[in-house]
Amino acid sequence: MGPLRKLLRQLVYQYPSLELLERHAEKVCETVEALAQLLEDYLEGRDVRGRETRISELEHEADLLKAQVRSALPRSDSFLPVARSDLLEFVWHQDKIADKAQDAAGLVPLLRVDLPPEMATRWRAFVELLREGTSMYRQMAHGLRELLEQGFQPERVERVLKWLQEVNVLEHRADVLEHELIRLIYDRRDLDGFAKYHLIQVLTTLGSILDHMENAGGRIRLMVAR
Repeated sequence: MGPLRKLLRQLVYQYPSLELLERHAEKVCETVEALAQLLEDYLEGRDVRGRETRISELEHEADLLKAQVRSALPRSDSFLPVARSDLLEFVWHQDKIADKAQDAAGLVPLLRVDLPPEMATRWRAFVELLREGTSMYRQMAHGLRELLEQGFQPERVERVLKWLQEVNVLEHRADVLEHELIRLIYDRRDLDGFAKYHLIQVLTTLGSILDHMENAGGRIRLMVAR
């Protein structure tokens, strides 16, 4: 790549799209963190009705940032360090994290289910996995900005891939826990069919949050590899 083209790429790309990309990631993480707090309060028996409104507001703010990211990205790959299509796919998965957090937040307050201790313990573990995943994802997204802005130096790439691997491990742990909880839900004779269906819907929606974190990380892996 010639020095002039490299300079043009840096001037066109560094501002404002990188800042917007990271702001979008942060807003998505805030949405999941608000959901985790709602779930914790629900498990402690606190009234969470109406709390989904704030999560919906955060998801809407993430949507607005997503639109700004798309508008700010150069139309040509010539001014980007990676393919524009890869970045758009990454942003789509990142935005789906907030979408699924909003979906889960809308479901939780609809039905009060008093969970037995064994089941409640596992739900709390799932909430902690969401928090851990969000923390890792935030670092991974920040690392992506550094890669795009400062270059794909091996030490930066290795650091981002390490966080990506951590997200993958957490997603796997969540899958295992999700299957355990689904089995426990089906085995409960004191829960009617509707309560079981409701709990499983909430659980699978929570699982999809970590799925999209992993998928967004997969797009980063592709960008690094190309």
